[in-house]
Amino acid sequence: MSAVIPSDARPVILVVEDEPDERFLAAELLEETGFRVIEAETAERALAILNDRGDEVSVVFSDVRTPGPIGGFELARIIGVTWPRVRVLLTSGDAGDQPSDLRVSATFIPKPWRAADILAWVEEAAGRADGGAAGPDIIGTPVRGN
Repeated sequence: MSAVIPSDARPVILVVEDEPDERFLAAELLEETGFRVIEAETAERALAILNDRGDEVSVVFSDVRTPGPIGGFELARIIGVTWPRVRVLLTSGDAGDQPSDLRVSATFIPKPWRAADILAWVEEAAGRADGGAAGPDIIGTPVRGN
């Protein structure tokens, strides 16, 4: 059986953010850099999208605080179990949300985040890193064996 390659082979990033302006900013930043972006306002909507298109999504970029019963930390846990190849980047502007709250292999970047940090992390996670640039200063990046 051969794999079906989509006509648009750009990596897909799922942006989960309930604040429209912040979701728009993140989506625009990623689209201008050559990613395809799917937007969701809630973690529940993100899970529905992943159920339908999980094989397309490379990265989920989510706020920790999302409306509804599922927050960003729980979303990351579900993704890690159900779609283990999908990388997760969580962000929060709430000082109470800390990288130590991560119970799964996800990365945490506090708000306000810098565009360069988001792009560097997403490009590496989606397999587009050029390998020549220094990595961003990101909190909570899982350590991998060398």
